[in-house]
Amino acid sequence: MTPSPTLVRRRLPAQERSKQRVERILLAASTLLTTSSVDKLTTRRISELADVNIATLYQFFPNKEAIIFALYQRWLNEMDEVFDRMEMKQSRQMGWRALFGKIFDALNQIQTELIVRDRLLKAMGMNEDLRQLDLDHSIVLAKRLARLMANQGSHLSEYELQEHGTLIFHFERALVTPLANAKGNDQEVLYKKGRDFLLEMISLAFR
Repeated sequence: MTPSPTLVRRRLPAQERSKQRVERILLAASTLLTTSSVDKLTTRRISELADVNIATLYQFFPNKEAIIFALYQRWLNEMDEVFDRMEMKQSRQMGWRALFGKIFDALNQIQTELIVRDRLLKAMGMNEDLRQLDLDHSIVLAKRLARLMANQGSHLSEYELQEHGTLIFHFERALVTPLANAKGNDQEVLYKKGRDFLLEMISLAFR
């Protein structure tokens, strides 16, 4: 997918100082999203919290949408890293339930905070490039889920596993908003119920 020019970074940081500035910009935007909706986010607020001159921010990002796009890509990259680790660790001896339980736990505990993931999902609904990015990524992750189920001995066909992986991915994604809105023990209870349901969905591939 080639995003709109308005979402492409103007330049990538080459020097360490520039990399640190970009990291501060992304961290500031992520921090602001824990307390503000996407429509309340501005480049001015981001630059102030990041302690970066607004002109410097615009050297790297043409607008706030480009910053949101970068945060979204970071979240997706974190999900990819989970699958990379689990694909290296998987074995038939581990068993599908233990493997997928570890995957769901790791996806829930990635660095991007739940509330930020929720804000990013809402931003996706307002931006065609983010929607397309998420669609492309969901197809890739569904295929990875299907491959893991096949490696664990599922009896389903490749097509059936792909469809099953897609359903599982979308249910896991649907948990983000209710989990982000839950607090304390309620969040733990909700996650456990969601995790159990996801594992029950996985079990259908092995019956």
